[in-house]
Amino acid sequence: MSGEIAFGAAISENRQHGSIVAAGRSQDGRILIDLSPFYGHPRLLVARMEALYFKHDPVDVVVNAKAQSGTLVRQLAEVGIIVTEPSSEDVAVMHGEFLDMLGDGKLQQLGQKPMTDAVRAAQQRPLAGANAWEPRLETDQSPLVAATGAVWGFLRWEAVSAPGVWAI
Repeated sequence: MSGEIAFGAAISENRQHGSIVAAGRSQDGRILIDLSPFYGHPRLLVARMEALYFKHDPVDVVVNAKAQSGTLVRQLAEVGIIVTEPSSEDVAVMHGEFLDMLGDGKLQQLGQKPMTDAVRAAQQRPLAGANAWEPRLETDQSPLVAATGAVWGFLRWEAVSAPGVWAI
């Protein structure tokens, strides 16, 4: 992944894991999602995000404040990171866009085990007249939720920064 990136952050439903995922364009034009920025205990997530944020200057940081991850919003603001908090409608749209891109081969991931496990176990739930990821599963869904937010944030930035170039 080269160039601009967005981050998504999520905390697992049981609060045992936290994920930070980067999304940006790969050299072949697909959106690359990379869990390597962080997968560990949520207690460590804010410090890791702070280091990543000031090193990479992301175009967006997306956190669903209406989920377990909502506890991150204030903590991130305290270290100078303002996040985008998607509405329920935004979460439903980002979910649909992510599935469409996945089905069209426009997403690429690096085969990282927590991400692969989350994708394989993924289920949907109704939200805002559409669907979203079901986070309440035995398999941690935080990598997938964070990836979906990162992709959404990155695509929104692309749409604003290069009008007429909508890349879904």
